[in-house]
Amino acid sequence: MQNGYLNEPTVVHVRLYGEERQITVEPGETILVAAIRASLDPPYSCVSGQCATCRAKLLSGAVTMDNNDVLTEEELAEGYILTCQAHPTTHGVTVDYDQ
Repeated sequence: MQNGYLNEPTVVHVRLYGEERQITVEPGETILVAAIRASLDPPYSCVSGQCATCRAKLLSGAVTMDNNDVLTEEELAEGYILTCQAHPTTHGVTVDYDQ
């Protein structure tokens, strides 16, 4: 691991608009960037961790976020993440934009 991120590509399961897709997240890449690259059309706006438009619920695995200026401690405890700031730190990550 480098900077806490995986140093190899990993598959992330993404639930979005009622469908589940698998995307490959490259080392150092955020889940949002990988989802856009995979043409999933995820919701996003600021891409800096300040608006929560890209918020999703982490259902499995673990991530680290570069920045979080908007999610409360309660939301974090419930498993919500900002995908524009989230990097997988384990394999087996599943996120749900629909929750």
